Amino acid sequence: MPIVDQFSDPAYGVLVKQASRMPAFAAFVKEAEIDSREGPELPRTAFAWPESRKFPIHSEKHAAVSYAYSLDQDLPAPVRARLDEALEAYGVPKAIFEVAGVKEATAPPPDYLLPDDKLFPLRTREEVKTAEVRFLLEFAKLRLDERATAAGNLVKRAAELEVSLHPATLQFAGMVVSSTKFACDWLLARAGAAKDESHKAAFAKLARELRTRGPEISDRASLVKVASVIAELDEKAGLVQHYDRKLPDPLRTVFNTTKEASSSVDLNGTRVPISKLSALPPAFWEDLGGPELSREIAPGGQIDPAKLATVVETLPLDLKLVLRAQLRA
Repeated sequence: MPIVDQFSDPAYGVLVKQASRMPAFAAFVKEAEIDSREGPELPRTAFAWPESRKFPIHSEKHAAVSYAYSLDQDLPAPVRARLDEALEAYGVPKAIFEVAGVKEATAPPPDYLLPDDKLFPLRTREEVKTAEVRFLLEFAKLRLDERATAAGNLVKRAAELEVSLHPATLQFAGMVVSSTKFACDWLLARAGAAKDESHKAAFAKLARELRTRGPEISDRASLVKVASVIAELDEKAGLVQHYDRKLPDPLRTVFNTTKEASSSVDLNGTRVPISKLSALPPAFWEDLGGPELSREIAPGGQIDPAKLATVVETLPLDLKLVLRAQLRA
């Protein structure tokens, strides 16, 4: 079945259905304005699924509507993660999506690094630290999907228990910025190691495409997709056997720095630390985008770094260029 959001739902049939099932959601978005003609004008970063330009999250109401559409659809994990992050950034409580008469189940936190095998418990801060050490020492014994699962569980549990993690763990979890040069170097190394000409050409083509994305990439959804493509090509080219010896696995090929993606934002190809943007006064943001922008990122007159990061990524290109020029002045 095709994926549907508010910009692709004929007569808003799905939206009406969801609103009838979730009274609190219906009340929350009853004054929301939805115009499908707006979709083509939005930047890719305004969507939870940038590659498909679906599920807009550029405003509080759109984030809530997109989340409601997502509930009954099979979406990639990174898309769901961006939807969750958008709700959190806007302060939209998930309680509004409860179906009338049905209490929404809350997923329990991961109790183990690898839940299927019940290996390495994550119930306490000490267990999280121990599990991370074991993971970093023994990740080479794990399959690629197990590495991603284990690192993701570590990140989730560490956040709940306020435990700091090693940068290598964040790499496996896909929580860091990607250096385009580093990724391209390893793609070209793969092209040189592959025997089949079609595989060589595929690795080289992917490297060329990445070079057009600027020196650094932080769009996790697109990077996860690139890692998946590399994994598939590695399998076809017979390069999996070289992981951790001659080649980094696809996750570490793509997520290849120690710079956390959440600590900076992309201003048309230039990474700017959130801390630097947070230092700008609310009056600056009002001059840049009007009082609505200032109120959104500085509720109560204080800059909210989480909201700031979300909003800046969705700013129109002209405002991003003005902001970048101002920071360089």
